[in-house]
Amino acid sequence: MSERSLRRFERDALGAPVIPPPAIARWATALRRRLLGVHRRLAPPPVQVLEALFSSFDAHVLRALVELGIPDELQRPSAISDLAERVGADPTRLERLLRYAAARGLVGLDRRSRVRSSPVTDSLRSDAAAPWRGWVRFATSDWFDASWRNLSAAVKPEVPTAFELAHGTDFFGYTTEIDPEAGVVFDQAMAAGATLQGIVLSRALDWDSVETVLDVGGGNGATLGVLQRYHPHLSATLFDLPEVVERARFDGDGRSIVGGSFFDGLPAGHDRYLLLAIVHDWDDNRAIAILSNVAAAMGPEGEAIVVENVASELPQDDFAAASDLLMFVLATGRERTVDQYRRLFGDAGLRIARQRLLATGATAFTLRAIGR
Repeated sequence: MSERSLRRFERDALGAPVIPPPAIARWATALRRRLLGVHRRLAPPPVQVLEALFSSFDAHVLRALVELGIPDELQRPSAISDLAERVGADPTRLERLLRYAAARGLVGLDRRSRVRSSPVTDSLRSDAAAPWRGWVRFATSDWFDASWRNLSAAVKPEVPTAFELAHGTDFFGYTTEIDPEAGVVFDQAMAAGATLQGIVLSRALDWDSVETVLDVGGGNGATLGVLQRYHPHLSATLFDLPEVVERARFDGDGRSIVGGSFFDGLPAGHDRYLLLAIVHDWDDNRAIAILSNVAAAMGPEGEAIVVENVASELPQDDFAAASDLLMFVLATGRERTVDQYRRLFGDAGLRIARQRLLATGATAFTLRAIGR
């Protein structure tokens, strides 16, 4: 693809014309975090409690927008009465929903009651380059919500995860065996983040010297699809559970699919093994088992790229903290500090050859065999 086409793809997927340098992205995120902290501290405790509770309304509003099909209907500005007719809603009730959504920046609404899309709305369209509507469906599903209702019970000793308390099985067993539709929703959510990370990785890493890449636990192949868009010379292999990859639409020249469990071993001999938000899903013992299999498959000449959100040493209101709580509720994993990752990699026979902060805020660890 031409550079112009790639830039257009980035604008559609990211909602921004360019990928900011990681240092600028980190500065902007820190500024937003500081301003939000000031905002909270200026309010008395009762207001802080109410604001924390009321913030949950946003998720329900996003779900309603997606379920009503409003993002797809807002490709041009529309009177609320016309929009209501198209989506089968009562105009007065729809206006109340949209007024709240507009106040939160989710849509635009003018004084003439004409509603228009916003960058958020655009990201929720069914044909969006990065399908963030999948995250909305995932995080507002009944089975997801049921897990959170067990949060207080899950902190007690010797009990399963909150998800297991709610559903009687672990998260991955539920989404692959018990409720395959939940697995489809999960795949769609992960594809949104994978598209975003794929764009950033395509720009941030050197791929010219890489001929073959295997995406470990790669879901539906979204990351590899993006990588090949930027680097068409790559021979890409998608690896995930058989019941997961059978849902993948990942075929064509230079593409292959292998079904299996990364606890049992991986296809050997690839130049680069990519693990995007995989390690944080698992406790230390199982994470070491996965990484050990990666080390064995890549051999002395290969390398692995592990992309994760690194936890700070002290409590910090950031994505890593939220993701860590999500791992606590859904699975057995956690977000880790750099030192914790270094020990984890070492126990699997790997060392950090390079560490890069990405514009997404995640960290890309380049790993090689110890002694190389």
